[in-house]
Amino acid sequence: MSTHLDECLGCACVRDEIRAIVTAAAESREHFIAPPNERALWLRVRNTLEAELGAQQRAVATGSSVGNVRENFLSRLMNKRWALSLPQLTAAVVAIVVGVAVVTTVGVQRLTANEAVKPETARGARNLNPEQRVAFEYLMQRVEERKSRWHPRMREAFDRNLGVIDATVSDSLKELNESPHDEISEEALNAALRDKMELLREFSEL
Repeated sequence: MSTHLDECLGCACVRDEIRAIVTAAAESREHFIAPPNERALWLRVRNTLEAELGAQQRAVATGSSVGNVRENFLSRLMNKRWALSLPQLTAAVVAIVVGVAVVTTVGVQRLTANEAVKPETARGARNLNPEQRVAFEYLMQRVEERKSRWHPRMREAFDRNLGVIDATVSDSLKELNESPHDEISEEALNAALRDKMELLREFSEL
């Protein structure tokens, strides 16, 4: 055996490891790990649980006390008997009447102002507002940028449709200048503007 171990390094290493394990086991026999103190551990766990439960109970009690204070205040306010003298009651009634009158007057004035503004709004709608002008200019710019890539027939169709719509817009504006309250011309103008916007939006994507 000794001859083999001298010749075989692997077996010699295994023998050395076994000897080291045996030596370590022999040396550790006299050292014992002290078992945990079960009673102390249980007391610590119980104290922790009691502390957490106590904190929760105090939080609930605080919320209940705040709710009781609010409820008591509202109860006293609702159950309180108001004793007003005749002059005080008269003054309160007068104040209520004056307040209602003021609110009514303001409401009537606003309604009248809105009714007066409606004709101006209707007349203003016959012309393009700044937002519409910006939208038309933006779409027209996009169309001009893409127009060079279109087929000649497509350009011809676009120019023809746009010319018809512009002629309708021009005629409607002319009629509205002559007859500002012509609802038919106003509807025709609005429809033509919508058609122009739709035409520009459609061809700006091509």
